[in-house]
Amino acid sequence: MNIIDLYEIMAQSRADIRKKVVIEFLKESAGSSEETSRYEYNVEKYGDYKIVLKRPGVFKKGFDFTVNIRGLYFKKNRRYINPSFDDIKNALHYAKKHFPDDYPFVKDEINKIFNVDTYNFSKLKNVQFKDFEGNKHPIIIILLAIKWLFISEDISYWNWSGRNMFMNDLKKEDLA
Repeated sequence: MNIIDLYEIMAQSRADIRKKVVIEFLKESAGSSEETSRYEYNVEKYGDYKIVLKRPGVFKKGFDFTVNIRGLYFKKNRRYINPSFDDIKNALHYAKKHFPDDYPFVKDEINKIFNVDTYNFSKLKNVQFKDFEGNKHPIIIILLAIKWLFISEDISYWNWSGRNMFMNDLKKEDLA
């Protein structure tokens, strides 16, 4: 397993982010018929949490990767660290219900992340969500996961709508 720290990817547009991430992936060594080359990219950290990209992703095609949150588990039938879109929406619904005065700031930051604008989480430090065991976690780690899920969608669907699919889903539920 190759582990790479990429905490600083400075970009001004979706195309620029996509290009920088893809160029980083192009530096990977090729696998062989006997063994897959595997990579983990540490891309964000917040407190005791980390956002880690794992390659190859579940589809094992091209530039596919999974977005994982170290320090947090999700659960359906088993525990896992790569949140689904439903896991993300459930966390946002919890924050919206339990922090109604602060949720407009959450929505604002999601929109800034979507638009590749500078975001600022200072007003969100007290906003939390609960995991499947009832433990509370900062919503900020979910926003950082959203950032990388948007990037994943831009890479996977760059000739289509990219991040718009996920964002439109969030808007339908009044989460963004």
